[in-house]
Amino acid sequence: MPAGRAVGFEAEMKIIFVSMDTMRADRLGCLGNRRALTPTLDRFAGEGALFERAFATDIPTQPSHTALFTGRFGVNTGVVSHFLPSTSLAENEPWLPSILRQKGLRSAAVDHLFSMKGWFERGYDEYMPPPGRSRAPASVINDLAFPWIEAHADEEFFLFLHYWDAHIPYVPPDEFRKYSASSQSSVDPLVRQRLRSRPTYPLFKHNLYDHLGEIPSVDYIADLYDDEIAYLDYELGRLADHLSELGILDDTMLVFFGDHGENMDEHDAWFDHAGLYDSVVHVPLIIWRPGLVPPSRVSPMVALVDVMPTTLELLGYDVPGGLDGRSLVPLLEGTTTRHRDELVLCEATWQAKRAIRTEEWKLIRCYDPGVFLRSETELYHLGKDPNERENVADAHPDVVRALEGRLDRWLDAQLGSQVDPVALAVAEGLPAVARLDRVIEGSERGNAPERTAVENGHLVAATAS
Repeated sequence: MPAGRAVGFEAEMKIIFVSMDTMRADRLGCLGNRRALTPTLDRFAGEGALFERAFATDIPTQPSHTALFTGRFGVNTGVVSHFLPSTSLAENEPWLPSILRQKGLRSAAVDHLFSMKGWFERGYDEYMPPPGRSRAPASVINDLAFPWIEAHADEEFFLFLHYWDAHIPYVPPDEFRKYSASSQSSVDPLVRQRLRSRPTYPLFKHNLYDHLGEIPSVDYIADLYDDEIAYLDYELGRLADHLSELGILDDTMLVFFGDHGENMDEHDAWFDHAGLYDSVVHVPLIIWRPGLVPPSRVSPMVALVDVMPTTLELLGYDVPGGLDGRSLVPLLEGTTTRHRDELVLCEATWQAKRAIRTEEWKLIRCYDPGVFLRSETELYHLGKDPNERENVADAHPDVVRALEGRLDRWLDAQLGSQVDPVALAVAEGLPAVARLDRVIEGSERGNAPERTAVENGHLVAATAS
């Protein structure tokens, strides 16, 4: 096991999970960003384990956090979408906060996810939602967390902190508007036309653009996103300083992760997290604890479902059977350099799609395009085209067939005779599409591709009209 795993650690078991909602992996300096947005995260990445290629297999927020805390894919828990009324999580599903509480750790959360689904309150002695509906700034999260940490500094505990700053609307404090200030002078007279050209514009006008005042360019909005990340990193530095002042920083295992990323002006879904492109599914993952987690940069593909079994193994606890997640401890120990040869990715909120990602390729299958016009099969050569700009499916039919076969075999193995939960989401109505429809009250969206069909509980991919 990793060096430093000893009785001394087990007597001081403090764990803090830090969810950085909507955080793209490529904004971290330790992963190559040159804007110096994340000095705090870069420090912990250098001293702990940085997983260079971590992926959210189920997006967006609700299915992603459920997958992380259960160690199970959405296809198996049934949680594949956002705000879908019929979705529930079985009481007997393993749930990391409940497991840690049963082990005797005091548990608490500063979080808003309960407003989406009640199971996010499971396993906590104290659940502290910030005031307001959601998306409180990081300073408010810290103001709720710091007194709780002080009160329980002499106890073993598990604390979940959910920070929303990188999520729309991008409204960082004035003193952090460094990059957006620099782009204000570059004015694009067609910016409003560009924004209105997006299929989700009516909803995003209300939820994002109306909060920003004058918008000189699309780049200005992307710079506000970066300003939010710099602000969040500053507040994470305050969290680290507070733990240090209490004398418990080195006794605390910190797990930093993003639940999904965010498109800027890539692909169709500007400033949103629809689409199974790496801008959305490639997320930060850092695990830090001196003496327990050796400093390392881990390059194999890993998934957020791997966090639960990894945490339990690092703490010396038994890992429940039947998980989809695989412990990352062998990678940390250096006893293996392989982890996953493929990952299956899923979304069913704005659109219903699955993807299979290998080291070299990503294939995206569409079941229902929602408001977007991409219903064709997409294939990207990740080595040559890491930004996934050129769909090469027509040029590589053999690769498409091979990857489709792998995806079908994976789905058959997961589902057996069960109904695909993505099919249920499509039948019930994709929730983000329904929300947009309420905004525009039934106005036409143009020539949309055909909707999907369901055969024997399994989805049949949509075809372009």
